[in-house]
Amino acid sequence: MKELLDKSGFDLPGGLKAVFGVCIALGILMFIYGIVAGDEESVTRTWQTLLINVMFWGGLAQAGVIWAVIWQITDAKWGRPFKRIAEAFGAFLPISFLMFILVFFGGHILYEWTHSPFLHHGVAVKEDWLNFHFFVSRNIFWLLLLYGISYFFVITSLKPDLGLARQLSDGWGGKFADALLKGYGKHEDEVVRLELLSRRLAPALAIVYGIGGSFIVWDFIMTLDQEWFSTLFGIFVLIGNMQAALGIMLAAAVTVRQKLNLEEYITINRLHDLAKLMFAFSLLWTYMGFSQYLVIWYANLPEETPFVIIRSLSQPWQTLFLVVLAWLFVSVFLLLLSKTACRQPWFTRIMGIYVAVGQWLAMYLLIAPSLQHHDHYHFYIFHEILITLAFLSAFFLCFLTFLGKVPILPISDKHLCKTWHGH
Repeated sequence: MKELLDKSGFDLPGGLKAVFGVCIALGILMFIYGIVAGDEESVTRTWQTLLINVMFWGGLAQAGVIWAVIWQITDAKWGRPFKRIAEAFGAFLPISFLMFILVFFGGHILYEWTHSPFLHHGVAVKEDWLNFHFFVSRNIFWLLLLYGISYFFVITSLKPDLGLARQLSDGWGGKFADALLKGYGKHEDEVVRLELLSRRLAPALAIVYGIGGSFIVWDFIMTLDQEWFSTLFGIFVLIGNMQAALGIMLAAAVTVRQKLNLEEYITINRLHDLAKLMFAFSLLWTYMGFSQYLVIWYANLPEETPFVIIRSLSQPWQTLFLVVLAWLFVSVFLLLLSKTACRQPWFTRIMGIYVAVGQWLAMYLLIAPSLQHHDHYHFYIFHEILITLAFLSAFFLCFLTFLGKVPILPISDKHLCKTWHGH
């Protein structure tokens, strides 16, 4: 364990920090410029880009923690080397919460129901639900509940590792460990206590994620089209978030494996299993999407079909629809079907990034057509790119900073072992 500890606690290179800082600053300036100095379309596009990235990166951060929850609930040994990487996603949750609050300030622009009368009967029946004050209050409740439990789950998982690290190397972790280990008792007793607490928190967080996460998706995305609704939509988006998290996790695991020489823990077989899981989630995501499409197509109800028709049969969204379908289903299915390919670390890292980018495009397709009703759509390249780069930089700055302050593997976890089915 001392050898593992020596590989942890890396410092984020100053040059990379500078790049992240510049990207974040440019994204903030672009957002302010789009709001203050732009025309009506520019303002709408700015808020649209913010919403897309809040839903994607916020969803990605929460989904990473949920993977750690899944491994905790199932007692899965094979996933233990990825547990800390998954928990590191949660470092972005505080930023995500602030960005969700920021979206509320653009609610009048993003959500038509905030300023239009409910003339159509199909919408009028939702008037009590589509109330902006209720909209804000219920989503703050779900975000606080979801992020609060996530925080306690991650802290509960971290404390035994930091406690063991302090035993192996006095002063390890610095002020960060000092703050978390305040009041920490005898290590052996704390390991048992925190393991029991973690076992209680994990199923509670999983349930809250399924219910609260669905409500958040319904409110922030589905109500962009105030007439359309789908009870399956929330789970469909959450599955996409979990697949994107698998992609980033796979890319990060391959990088950590190579940079820190962790081949004995992050074995080829474990990478192969993570790639197979990403393959399975591609099928599940497609199945959920098709199930939703099938019901809407078969029912042929006037309040449901426009959502599908705009995205699948009208340009320019039809092209993006086909691209996303080919990207996240056809190509992933064909490329990850091969066992040999899934056992190549360089290939699985590329596929992980590929899937995450595809899920960002899928989020774009879910949100943008609801806000862009004109026929000739074009990218506001600086809005889309700079604001997205700012979110990407903020996410990875939080992610890498977290990993640099904690043991890179859960060293106190009883299920952590060097090899699993060999190399």
